[in-house]
Amino acid sequence: MPHKDAEPLTGRSFSMSKIILIMLVSLLAACGGGGGGSDSSSDSPQAPVDNSPNEPEQPTEPEQPEQPEQPEQPEQPEEPEQPEVITVPYDDARAGAIDGVNIWQMPDAPDGSRPDQSWLAVGSDANGEIYISGHDHQTNSMLYRMYQHDNTLRWVGDAKSASQAANNWQTNESAEKFHTRPLDHNGTVYVATLDSSDMNYSFQNTRGFHWYGYQSQDGSFTDLSASEPNGVGAEQIQIVSIQKDPVNNLLYGMSIPENKLVRYDIAAGTTTVLGKPSAWQNFFYSNRFMWVDSRGRVYITGGSSRNQWNQGEPASVFDHVWYYDPQTGFGELPAFSLQGPNAMEVGQWDRRHENLYTSDDQGNIYRFNDAAASWQFIGRPDFSSSLKTWVFQLSADGEKIYIGLSDGARDNAIYEYDIASGNSYELMVINQLDPISGAEAFITGYDSWDSQGSFYISDFSMYDGDNAYMLGINPVRIKAAKGLLDELVEVSVESSGSNISISRSGIAMQSLELLYEVRGYNSNGQWVATSHGELTMTSNQNTMTLNPNALSQPIDGQVVSTEFWLIADGNDYIVAEKRSVGLGN
Repeated sequence: MPHKDAEPLTGRSFSMSKIILIMLVSLLAACGGGGGGSDSSSDSPQAPVDNSPNEPEQPTEPEQPEQPEQPEQPEQPEEPEQPEVITVPYDDARAGAIDGVNIWQMPDAPDGSRPDQSWLAVGSDANGEIYISGHDHQTNSMLYRMYQHDNTLRWVGDAKSASQAANNWQTNESAEKFHTRPLDHNGTVYVATLDSSDMNYSFQNTRGFHWYGYQSQDGSFTDLSASEPNGVGAEQIQIVSIQKDPVNNLLYGMSIPENKLVRYDIAAGTTTVLGKPSAWQNFFYSNRFMWVDSRGRVYITGGSSRNQWNQGEPASVFDHVWYYDPQTGFGELPAFSLQGPNAMEVGQWDRRHENLYTSDDQGNIYRFNDAAASWQFIGRPDFSSSLKTWVFQLSADGEKIYIGLSDGARDNAIYEYDIASGNSYELMVINQLDPISGAEAFITGYDSWDSQGSFYISDFSMYDGDNAYMLGINPVRIKAAKGLLDELVEVSVESSGSNISISRSGIAMQSLELLYEVRGYNSNGQWVATSHGELTMTSNQNTMTLNPNALSQPIDGQVVSTEFWLIADGNDYIVAEKRSVGLGN
C-alpha cells in the first residue's frame, strides 16, 4: 500500500516500467524458466488472469422449523379434600322412605346428657343453617347445628358446660329445657332456659333463667347471663318463648307460669322484667309464639281451651290479642279477636316481612299485616281439633302453610293448607316418611327453612329411652314423588356475559313463577341489605336471560357489591347447586 505522500504514477515512468517488464519476460523465456512450461509468446504484456474459482454462492440458510409448541403441562388434579375430622358428638343424615326426607337423631352431650325431648325448638339463620335444641326435661339442655355442606347434625354446646366454663353453675342447679326456638340475630343464635314448667309455685325454688349465645363464626357457646346481677337474667323467672326486635337490637322473653314479659338489651347485656297486663291474674297458659312489628310493639296472647291447660280463664281477657309498647306500656286489642281463649303457638313472617301468619294449637290461622297493623282470622284446615298443631311452615311464595298434627289417636301427619282458597289436604304421614321416627308421639317446629327449600321439625316422645329426632322435609320433592306434581322442576342460574341466564329442567308445559333476592354487601363483605323480586318463565320457555339492571336492587348506602340468588319457593320447584351469581360492584 503506497505511502500517503507518494506521487501518482506519470506516463513516462509507466513506459519505462513497461520496457523493463518485456525484457524480464524475454529473459525468462530464453532460460526456460518458469514452471509448468508457459506457452506465452506474445510480446504484449497480458493482464493477470485470476484463476481462483469464484466463491460459490452461499446457500440461503434453510428456514429453521418452528420449535414444536410445548404441550401444556397437564393440570395437576386437585388434592382430594380430606374429610373433616369431627371431634364433637354428631349424627349423619339418613334418607327417608320417600325422596325429600332426611332424618337425624340428636346425640348425647359430651357429659352424657340425653336430648329426649325438643319442644318448638327448631330454627334457622339467614343462610339456611339449621339449629335445634334438645333437653332431658330434668337437668340439662343442648343446642345442635345441622351443617348443610355435609348434612351432619352436631352438638355445639349445652347449658351446664357453658355455665360451668363461666363459673356460673351452682350446686344442684339444672337447666330443664331450652323451650325456645333458637333465634338468629346478627350472627348469634340465642336460647334461654326454663327450669320449671309446672303450673304451680315450683318456680320459686329455682335460681332463674340464663341467656345463652352461639357464635356461628367461631363456634363458641357462652352463658350470656354470667355477667348479669346474680348470674341470671332474672331470679326465679322461667322462659318459655323468645322473640327479637332487630331494629332496636333487643330480645324479648315470656315466662311461665307467671306470664311476665322480659327484655334483653343485647348491647348492654342486661335483662329487664317488664311485667304483664294488669288483667292477667293467676297462672295460665301463655303464648309459645309472640311477634314484634316494625314499630317495636310486642304482641302477646294467653289462655287455653284444652282441659289439660285450662285454668278457667275468662273470655273477656283471653279471647283477643294484647301488646306491649316500649313508649306506653301494656295494652289490649279487642278488635284482634281469637277463636276462644287459645294462645298463639307457632308463626312465621313472609319473606318481605309484610305479613305474619300465626296459629294456635288447634290450627286456627291468623294474618297480621305490618303496614296497617291489622288482624284477620283466615281459617283452619279440615282436620280434627283433638290433635295438636305444633308444626307451622310458610312456603317462601306465601301461598301454602304446612301444618303438622300430633299427640292424638291417629298417626302424626302434615297437611298442606292453601291460603287463598282455604283448602287443605293431608300431604304426608310421618311414619310413611320414616317408620322409625314416625313411631314417636310429637312433632314440633316452625319457621325453620334451609336454603334449598326443606323445612325441619323435631320428632320425639317423652321418657321413652329414645333421643329426639330431627326431620328435614322438602315438600316439593315429596309432592313430585307422590305424583302430586307433574314433574320435579329444578331451577339454576349462571353468568352469561354481562347478563345472567336462568334455566329450568323438565318439560316446560306451564308458566313458572320464580322467586329471587339480590343481596347487597358492604366493603367488608358483610351482607347488609336485601331486595326481593319475582320472575315469570312462560310456558314452553326453558331458559331466560336477564339484564341485572332490570332487577330489584337493595337500597342501602353501604352496598358496594351484589349477588343474585334464586329462592326455592317451597311449593312448585327446587333450586340447583348453581343458585347464585355475583353481579359485581
